[in-house]
Amino acid sequence: MNCRSFSTQSKPKPKVSFLNLQGSGMSAIERLCLEEALLSHDPLKRSWAIVGTHEPRYNSYLPNPEFNTSNESCLIIMGVGAGGKPDSLLDIEKVKRDGVLAVKRFSGGGAIVVDDSTLWTTFIGRNDDFPHVDPHSESIMAWSANDVFHKVFANMKADALHHNIISSEKKNMVMDTTKSCQAALDNETSGKHPTEDNSTLQTTEMPDFALRENDYVIGERKVGDNAQLIVDGAWLHHTTFLWDYEEENMSYLTLPSKRPEYRGERDHDDFLVKLRSTYALGDDNSSKRAFFYHVKCAAFEAFELEEVLLKDAMKVVDDLGGMKAWFEGGCRTKILDL
Repeated sequence: MNCRSFSTQSKPKPKVSFLNLQGSGMSAIERLCLEEALLSHDPLKRSWAIVGTHEPRYNSYLPNPEFNTSNESCLIIMGVGAGGKPDSLLDIEKVKRDGVLAVKRFSGGGAIVVDDSTLWTTFIGRNDDFPHVDPHSESIMAWSANDVFHKVFANMKADALHHNIISSEKKNMVMDTTKSCQAALDNETSGKHPTEDNSTLQTTEMPDFALRENDYVIGERKVGDNAQLIVDGAWLHHTTFLWDYEEENMSYLTLPSKRPEYRGERDHDDFLVKLRSTYALGDDNSSKRAFFYHVKCAAFEAFELEEVLLKDAMKVVDDLGGMKAWFEGGCRTKILDL
């Protein structure tokens, strides 16, 4: 599918390189390493938009960590500041018992749990390319919500409503065989679509995407974690959207002492929401592809987009000695010893 832009804006668009890591085999840790390399060591000083899903435990470029585990389905990621105080954010006893791998990433934020269904998006902006974005966390969040994700979720909502209507119509086609011909005729003469009331109900029941207290939310519930890193002349903003997750994995996280006001005392089960519960289009793979397609289309409309292959992006890491040398050396993403 190709994206088409209907924008009438006259201002020049920022030049952005688009990297799709779906199906790349790159692990979550390797992605974090690549992101930091592109932010800090790209000789071309490119701005980037990066999407993908990632294996939480098994690497393609790095040696796999060797320790016993009973839960390989997830990975704990902690912000660079939070990594120094894991006791305040994690149920350490449970994490150790299950041998869950935990890493400290190079950006800020608290503690999150990701798995192979997590949807990753990352934007790297150079100040010269994005003079209209103030390089501060609140401004970057507002920009990303307004210029990218409002459009993404509006299109996801439209897709889901269309899918629900089509599914309802198929159901009605079966059910209508038991109804009288007069009932069908009455619908035709009134001009009323048989699923009109149903679709209206779905529209009002499907909450909208919003930015609230530096969180992306659907209604009153958070849909993912985001973090930023601001360096000289550039910034990075990455988000892990929760397509689906195992509730048990979220029990590794404790209720943080510092939390947004709208959360109150809600635990993770009541505070988080799976995108799958609202935007599923049948099978998960199709739904995830649709999400990334809409991210790409929003990026296509907002930026002058150039698609880049992984092998070309990896040249930046290769110039640093390769993924292993970079991870063991200057890269700030590290495995935590809990």
